[in-house]
Amino acid sequence: MLQLRKIVLRGEGVPDASISFFPGGNIVAGESDTGKSYLLRCLDYIFGADEMKKRIPAAESYSKLYVQFENKVGAVLTLERHLSGGDLASHTCPVEDIDGAGKSLKPKRKGKSKARDITEVLFQFAGLSEAVLRKNDRGEVQRLTIRQYLPVFLIDEIAIIDEKSPVLGKGGFDETPRKRMFAHMLTGKDDIGVIAAEKSEIAQARLVAQLGLITGLLKPLEHRIQQSPMADEDSIEKVEFAIAQLSASHFEITGERAKLQAERTENTRTLNRAQSQVVAADELLARYHLLEDRYNSDLQRLDFVTEGAHFFNGLQEVNCPLCEQPMTSDHVHTTQGSVKTICEAARAEASKILGQRGDLALAIKRLENIRSTRLSEVISSRDALALTDQRTMDVISPALQDAAQRLEVLVARRIELERLKADEDQADTLRLKKDEIERMFGDKPSKSTWEALPSKALRALCKEIETVLTEWEWKGEGCVEFDQKEFDIIVDGQSRQSHGKGVRAVLHTAFTIGLLRFCRINNLPHPGVVVIDSPLTSYKKGKPGGAKDGPIDAGMEAAFWRSLTAIDPGVQVIIVENKEPPATVANDLTYYWFAGDTGSSNDRKGFIPVV
Repeated sequence: MLQLRKIVLRGEGVPDASISFFPGGNIVAGESDTGKSYLLRCLDYIFGADEMKKRIPAAESYSKLYVQFENKVGAVLTLERHLSGGDLASHTCPVEDIDGAGKSLKPKRKGKSKARDITEVLFQFAGLSEAVLRKNDRGEVQRLTIRQYLPVFLIDEIAIIDEKSPVLGKGGFDETPRKRMFAHMLTGKDDIGVIAAEKSEIAQARLVAQLGLITGLLKPLEHRIQQSPMADEDSIEKVEFAIAQLSASHFEITGERAKLQAERTENTRTLNRAQSQVVAADELLARYHLLEDRYNSDLQRLDFVTEGAHFFNGLQEVNCPLCEQPMTSDHVHTTQGSVKTICEAARAEASKILGQRGDLALAIKRLENIRSTRLSEVISSRDALALTDQRTMDVISPALQDAAQRLEVLVARRIELERLKADEDQADTLRLKKDEIERMFGDKPSKSTWEALPSKALRALCKEIETVLTEWEWKGEGCVEFDQKEFDIIVDGQSRQSHGKGVRAVLHTAFTIGLLRFCRINNLPHPGVVVIDSPLTSYKKGKPGGAKDGPIDAGMEAAFWRSLTAIDPGVQVIIVENKEPPATVANDLTYYWFAGDTGSSNDRKGFIPVV
């Protein structure tokens, strides 16, 4: 077995993009679009994929990929490959110590080639024996490759929720080799020595292969047609007509909403303008009233001065306290000017103030009229806004929501009908071709009978998966069986494929980790590392085929995270997830958090460094 130690991207003028892993549990969590899933693409590419799939823009400046491994005796192997394609190079040292071109190797062998390739190097390094597996029912064999192992140790975010077998993956022409690969993992035995059936004629063999392919293609089509038959009264044309009518209605409602929005904008503008003018008028009136109070105060003061002068004339004559002389009008200590002069000045000033107060009263009245007008505008604008909002809330929004929901249902039904029609058309074509081939060589060709998977080993594997589910606090008995027809597990009497995507993801993860543990305990072939993307897809359990997405059980999620801290250091489990594990778990194993663009300056933004 081997373990992954480091993934490194290098390019001219940019810092290395690097991430390291260690024995046992490893977690890479973080926001979307931070390069987490790109790590699995890098591994797929280094394991011999023809090209790097879905390169991310942030990686465009990088040209080389390095992946460093370590085996159980501590030896180091680093694989190098240019991101634009081509062969690989191997180095027997860590990435940072590479000096030179390394030994060249092919991504895969073609035909009868014996060239050094990625499978040979990795198998030798991991202590895996070269194996020969049957590739078809006739008994022809082929070499086991590292890529046939991929479905059981490199699970991306699509495969984890897929309804397809966790052993067979996407399937195709290599379905039989992957079934035999699984049998090889259960028993350690390969198919060397199997004698292939004789080919009576090349043409007949070609017909058998074509018939097998057509039968394999026809089976899932007929299954889907039986599960979802098209109703007689239902048709694509009727659904499209209903969609067109509903779209027109939706367009009309949208236009009325736009009109109401324009009216609301205008009323809001009028309201704001009127409110501003009312506020300004209130401020100005306050200042006018202060001025009016000042005028009244001045008039009262002038009246007081006039009355004081009048009474001053009636005072009796007395001697000056300073010079003991009579205090007459020409006395040197008295105030200059006569009382008459003071009274005249006071009356003149009062007359002037009365005139100004009159003008001020007119200004106040005009301003109060303006304020009253603007206040009326405020009230009318508010009433208009209330009517607009009420119509939008009571009529327009419900109508739009109803139309949108009905459109969504109709569009989904149209897609379903188109899929059903395409399935029926394809099935009809395949049936005609199948009948034609069967007529060409008479009786249907007989298939060879091959040994089934070993029941004892399957039971032991299922027990290990049950242990995993128990550790995760699975809500149920957790009784696991293996379906040899679907090459998938059945848990508590229900097949994994019949659950919703969230349960499928959890059970796929349990199968993968259980298989790793089974092989480790029984010293059976396995790469020794599993990388799983997004195993905690949210779900809530329901009836078969009717599960809906929802919050994952908190206890089960917590137990899942805790179980990673107890992973045997002789193997390696790498979890790539959007969710962040509890701090207690993160502190007990290798953990990375990719914060994305919203992270702080101290956070790691993603796999690719931010320059």
